[in-house]
This record gives sequence, C-alpha cells and structure tokens, in this order.
Amino acid sequence: MGEAAGSAEGPSGGTPISVALAAVVRARRVWLAAVERSLSADNRVHGMWLAGSLGCGRGDAFSDVDLIVTVHAPVPADLRTDPFAALRLPGTVLYTRRKPRNAPAGGGYLAVCLELAGLPVLVDLYVWPVTNATLPVGATVLFQHGETPRSPVGLIETLAQQPANEPAGADPDDPTNQLYLIQLAAKYHARADHLRFADMCRRLKISADENTDALRQVLAGRVPPANNAAVRAVGQLLDLAEANRRPRSEFPP
Repeated sequence: MGEAAGSAEGPSGGTPISVALAAVVRARRVWLAAVERSLSADNRVHGMWLAGSLGCGRGDAFSDVDLIVTVHAPVPADLRTDPFAALRLPGTVLYTRRKPRNAPAGGGYLAVCLELAGLPVLVDLYVWPVTNATLPVGATVLFQHGETPRSPVGLIETLAQQPANEPAGADPDDPTNQLYLIQLAAKYHARADHLRFADMCRRLKISADENTDALRQVLAGRVPPANNAAVRAVGQLLDLAEANRRPRSEFPP
C-alpha cells in the first residue's frame, strides 16, 4: 500500500495508521527500557538479551519481543512457571500462553501478550540459567553482569542444543492459543507473508483466504467473554493489519 495507507484510519477510528504504528513502536521501546531498569537491579538476574528481529535490528511495528533473561542457577520454580510475574515485570497482561518445551534446559518460557498503545504485543520470555546460557547469533545484550559464551547459531538452534526438561507443548484448543495464532496471522497478513499466514490458518483449521474474515470468525466464536480485553485488542490489530498491508520495508523501524 502506498501513501494512502499513512492517511487511512487506524484501530482507534480516526487515528492515522502511521500514527498508530509509531505509537506502538514507542510504547514497546519504553516498556523495554522499564524492564531493563527493573531487571538490572534484581540480584537474581545475570543479564538481559534481545533476540529475534528486534535484536538484530530488522524489526518493524508488528515485531514480537524475544526477551532472554539469564539468571543464577538453580532457577527457582516460580521463575520457571511464570517468569513474568516472578520477575515483577511491568505492563498490562492480556493473556499468557504456556509451552514448556520452548524453555532452555533448567529454565523457563512463557508467551505473554501485553497491551501497549492500545494494541496487543507478544513477548516471548525465556529464563535461562547462566550456567548453560549462550548468546545466540543475532541477539543484542541489553545488560550483563560478567561474560557469557557465544553460540555460533541463532536462538532456535541454540535452544535445540539444550532441550527443555518438560516436553509439553501448548494446548491447541485453549482460547489463549487461538488468540496467539490469530495475532501471529495478523502480523504475517500485514507483511503480505503468504506462506506464514497460510501456516497460521492451517493451525487454526480455517481457510487461508487473503483477508481477515475467517480470523475474525475464530475470534468471535472460539474465545470466551472472559478474554474480552484481549479480543478487543487483537481485533484492533486485525483492523490495522488489513488496512496497512504492505511490504515489510515500509514499516516504521
């Protein structure tokens, strides 16, 4: 989409799309700075790394936050099961999604959806014991007390070398899993990433038509009223993704 996209209405109805995207980018940056201040003063924490597209400087307004927190071993149970709450991280949580097998050995993992600037932002939060933590290729060190070995490969490959202690995946029928997949599909739709969009639709067992109609039906039909705040936010993201579908290179950094 060309210049007209910047003047179209955003999810708040009247806010230009470019303003809505810039606002979520700013809110994400402010949130990361607040987390860094908090964790750098936490004596359980050894370091904080940013991985994924944001870590290597290729992120856009739809990017998730891949956050790695290295902690002193052994990692307490609360840090493994709910690291967001145990680390007392800031932000309004819309939902969380557990998938224990994503964790590094001896550590924890939790997908957390935050509301930032009125939109849902996914945070993939990894807790990694410093005794076996290795900095993945493409990750940025936000702070660190001491040194950590470097991995020759990226995050996914590095985690595969240190498999989780728990093999459980996410419950595919859980409403939060539906929200999570819809949110990822919205991101890929906005970027016109046809293959990944189709994969999310396949996992949701819906048609991969080049619009968001089927995703909206899933959102309305499979997520109970208890998740109303998350449904509203994800619906706004779908509005934004549908209106602002254009090449990745055109998104704000």
